[in-house]
Amino acid sequence: MNNVYKELLFDIIADNIDLGIAVIDKDGYFAYYNNAIGELEGLESKDVLGKHIFHVFPSIDMNNSTIFRCLKTGTPIFNDIQSYLNVRGRKIFSIVTDIPIIVDGETVGAIEIAQDIGRIETLYSSIDNWYNKNVPKKISDNSEKANYYNFDDFITCNKDLLKLIEKVKKMARYDSNVLIYGETGTGKEIFAQSIHNSSRRRDKPFIAQNCAAIPENLLESILFGTEKGSFTGALDKEGLFEQANGGTLLLDELNSLPIYLQAKLLRVLQEGYIRKVGGSVDKKVDVRVIATINEKPSGLIKMGKLREDLFYRLSILYIYIPPLRARKEDLFALTNYYFEKYSSMINVKTPKISDEVINLFDKYKWKGNVRELKNVIEYIMITIDKSKSVEMKHLPNYLVERFKNDIDIDGDIDKKKSYQDMVSSFEKKLIVETLIKCRWNVSRTSKILNIKRQTLQNKIKKFGIDKTDLS
Repeated sequence: MNNVYKELLFDIIADNIDLGIAVIDKDGYFAYYNNAIGELEGLESKDVLGKHIFHVFPSIDMNNSTIFRCLKTGTPIFNDIQSYLNVRGRKIFSIVTDIPIIVDGETVGAIEIAQDIGRIETLYSSIDNWYNKNVPKKISDNSEKANYYNFDDFITCNKDLLKLIEKVKKMARYDSNVLIYGETGTGKEIFAQSIHNSSRRRDKPFIAQNCAAIPENLLESILFGTEKGSFTGALDKEGLFEQANGGTLLLDELNSLPIYLQAKLLRVLQEGYIRKVGGSVDKKVDVRVIATINEKPSGLIKMGKLREDLFYRLSILYIYIPPLRARKEDLFALTNYYFEKYSSMINVKTPKISDEVINLFDKYKWKGNVRELKNVIEYIMITIDKSKSVEMKHLPNYLVERFKNDIDIDGDIDKKKSYQDMVSSFEKKLIVETLIKCRWNVSRTSKILNIKRQTLQNKIKKFGIDKTDLS
């Protein structure tokens, strides 16, 4: 891509987005001015480019111009709310971010990014209406509490996870903040709700908010609330911290929270006070914060997506939920569990699983973890019709395609072995691992594997499995 094409592409993008962008050089002269900021300020680029900022805007000076202050100090200014009259006499409310342009340690210019709050009023109202409709209710009686998970809802045979659950049960009674790390679909919210229900806060609000689901410029007001008149259309509204007062606030996908808001969150965790957007008074809140992330915290800190001090403040109780592919005993226990569950729901006999599908389930990477497994089995049960056995043709197309791609990439099929040899090897391994988990209890093992006890005993004899294999 040549430089001319790059410049043309940049101009097309910059002149068609809803953000105002202006650039001044090291002496304060405009070097770039896009259409959006021109509409906001009532000017055209031809009237601005090459002119000094104080000449274009005589009413501002070194003290009240954020972009000029950014230029001179070399320090970025984030989300500054400004109010002024543009050249057409229109009252403007905007959110402004200024970032210095630094080359070889020298500040050679500054970029200003501005958004017209008037333009986002409709968006704000829509989000506000949606948010008020969907705020979880306070837990006030047993019927409402039943909608929230308990530790018993986390199905696992994994020895390490069972130990972790017992540990977390004991620690849940205290008010320490919690950080939960696990890939998507591993059950982070089950842990979060279970911690709330095992704490002294169980009869108080449990409020969950996905930080990635709200536009960045509304997150602060959603979290901390607003005071009437703080910007156009703003009303006195409680934020999530006030609504969760006395209870628990779950912040899902914490790493989607901008760094400047992570700093404000850290202050709330340290001091226990919040201040509404546009407000001047601090308010005391009593909230336990549970945060979740789906990437390694060390990597997020290194990439600048998670403040290290916030990590330490939250991770007093740190929980790691391993992916499904790392706990095969859970994979097949959950497979049987969901097949039985959906069979019961639609009142049909639980189907058998073919060896080919068992092999795929074992080798598939399950990037969506338990949630993906659950959805796949639900799909099978509503499409299998009257078949008595789950075959490859009953699986979602994407699953089979992804599995084939993974096999091609990893090369984890030994082509010198026959298909039957691989199935037998896998079946023996599965039986041995399950017998180990069940301490050689054949009845319990047959139940988990969803086969008859006599069939299991025949297979134990067939594969020559002995207790010495399980020591």
